[in-house]
Order: sequence, then C-alpha cells, then structure tokens
Amino acid sequence: TEEELQALYEMPLTGKKEHIRDVFLIGCYTCQRVSDYNNLNADNFETTRKGTRIIRLIQQKTKTEVTIPILNENLITICEKYGYNIPKANEQVLNRYIKDILKDLSEQLPSLKEKVPTKLTMKQKEKEKAGELTVERNDKGEVMMPRYDCVTTHTARRSGITNMYLSHKFTIVQMMHVSGHKTQKTFLDYIKLSSDEIADEIDAIVNGAKEEVF
Repeated sequence: TEEELQALYEMPLTGKKEHIRDVFLIGCYTCQRVSDYNNLNADNFETTRKGTRIIRLIQQKTKTEVTIPILNENLITICEKYGYNIPKANEQVLNRYIKDILKDLSEQLPSLKEKVPTKLTMKQKEKEKAGELTVERNDKGEVMMPRYDCVTTHTARRSGITNMYLSHKFTIVQMMHVSGHKTQKTFLDYIKLSSDEIADEIDAIVNGAKEEVF
C-alpha cells in the first residue's frame, strides 16, 4: 500500500540494504519491470516543454516507449541521492534482501506479517520435497506465507500499478501509457485488490457516494 511504501522509504537503512530498498521503491514509483527500473540513468530523466518532470525509456521486454510523469517526490529524492545514475542491483540479490528488509519493517507494520496464499518456487518445492523446508498450508491446501516473504522484484510493478488505480485520479488509458501495457485485459490482470477494497468501492457506488472514492 502507499502507507507501507512510505514507511519503507522512511526506514533508516545503510549500505547494501539502503541501495536495495531505493531500487525497489523506484520500481514502485515508476510501475516498470525490474529490467527497466534497475537500469535507469541520467539520460532517462527529462522535462516536457510545459515543465513536467518525466522519465522516458524504451522497455527492454516489449520495446515499448513509455513516458512516466514523476508522481511521487520520494522518487526525485532517491534519484538525486545517486546523481540520477541509479546503481544496479542483481535481481536475485534484490529478491533476497527486500524480503529481509520488509521482515524487519513488519515489526513496525504488522500488516506485512499477515499470511496470504502463495505458490512455491521450483527451488522451494525441491527443498520441501527434501525435507529442508516446512511450509504452512490452509484447509484448501494453499501455501500460506507472510506478505513480506512473498515480495519479489515484480511486486514493485504490481504495487505501483495497483496504487495508481486505487488513487482514482487516472483513466485506464493514461495508466496503460505509463505501464506500457498493450491491452486493457493484461493491464487489469495487474490490479491486485483485496475483497474489502472491492466491497468499499461497490458500496460507494450503490450508496451514491462515488465522489468520496473516485
């Protein structure tokens, strides 16, 4: 959530953990894939003729050109820290470190400890089979893990897109322009809403309080 990301941003860190946290947050604030947010440099930062600060890049996976307005001042602060030349972070290392960082943050934010259904990676399946890993399952047989243990580099993109959607400030077309999705279906697949969030939106529409939500 936006609140959790702000707490992560404000978390006092140094060294490798600070670097990993910053790269992950850049992914959240730009809604890009790790192959793109992990390779930003000064050349990607521009200003439009009207003075809007933007990030312009060609997505490595799809070769789609996207123009990303700076929507959060935290992004500018992070980029200025590195002189707009963001140090790269190995994806496997980032995946490992961000889990540890969020586990530490969960002591301050219990929401990160909430257990949610997830799927095991091939490596985790092998470890479970070999008796090196014990996992908890619910009555449906689904693997249950704390939220902090489910976070990967791709969570940054999904979180950024979902939070843009939940702000209700932008049209689908505008958000797809930032994310680089070609179809509305693939874009909407990225929106991760809880049952409570969906219920709140439906209730607001039914009871005529749409303006309070949208």
